[in-house]
Amino acid sequence: MRIFKHPILFGGLKHLRQVFWLSIMNILPVPGTLRWIFAKWGGVNFISDNEKKWFYIGSNVRFDRVYPGNIIIHNGVHITHGVIFLTHCLDTQNSDLSDIFWKENHITIMPRAFIGTNTIVCADVTIGEGAVVGAGSIVTKDIPPYEIWAGNPAQFIKKRSCKQ
Repeated sequence: MRIFKHPILFGGLKHLRQVFWLSIMNILPVPGTLRWIFAKWGGVNFISDNEKKWFYIGSNVRFDRVYPGNIIIHNGVHITHGVIFLTHCLDTQNSDLSDIFWKENHITIMPRAFIGTNTIVCADVTIGEGAVVGAGSIVTKDIPPYEIWAGNPAQFIKKRSCKQ
């Protein structure tokens, strides 16, 4: 985890371009299955193991504009309306109290995960393959594969039953 001072000030033109695409993503009437393209242009990383890329991003999803490249989303992920991804947070461990310092975080969402409406994903977290995050949750810890989590903070609810 790297610590930076005022990360927004050092982004330059690349950062402005990313902010533009992440903003326009929620303004244009674009289907959720195509919205990921704007997020990719905004710096978010999308990974697909095959040629068929499928990502769903609902309306009003907010990706952190400071470090969008620290978000990795795998194929088949379904992100519903109003989800917020935060990849930077206040560094409360810094002993220099004369200024504000930020910590850089990473978020990884594994294939076929589902994130419910108005969820906030923050800190260094990985949401496992096939995991479900309930609406309105605040994710601060890793979620293992094929588990259902919900709440503030998100807590384990139950394992998903998988039919083969």
